[in-house]
Amino acid sequence: MKESRFELFDGLIASAGKTLQRIKASKMEKYGLGSTHTTCLCKLGKAKEAGVTQKELTEQEGIDRAQVSRILRDLEQSGLVEAVGRSTYKRRYCLTEKGQKITAEINEIILEINRYVSQEIPVEQIAVFYRVLQKIDSNLKKAEDKFCREAGKEENK
Repeated sequence: MKESRFELFDGLIASAGKTLQRIKASKMEKYGLGSTHTTCLCKLGKAKEAGVTQKELTEQEGIDRAQVSRILRDLEQSGLVEAVGRSTYKRRYCLTEKGQKITAEINEIILEINRYVSQEIPVEQIAVFYRVLQKIDSNLKKAEDKFCREAGKEENK
């Protein structure tokens, strides 16, 4: 492929990300939470009683440890999450009853938004889109390893 689609891809991904952040922030405002809390609540909701550790959230969400720590502290103070265990790093976080209720409401909002943004796109195309996007993400991570490693070798010369 001779033509670069970098600008288009980068612009679309950035625009979609910013729009998604604004939607999340708007919808989370009613709960006194920010957009970054959304994903963590959803992950905690899927984990059910087993809960999730801070490390697992960090790895699964690609959010740095300090931010995950702040999010979990906020959620605990809001009475949405409780910590189980003593060790800071092995402590598991689970939704409280209040957290389960709010997470269920958030999941309904997410489904409503999903239905709205995909209403004119055939289900088959959406499935292909996500497979392709996952492959692009995987390939970008490989490219990061390759090209960032090469840049580091050149700097060390």
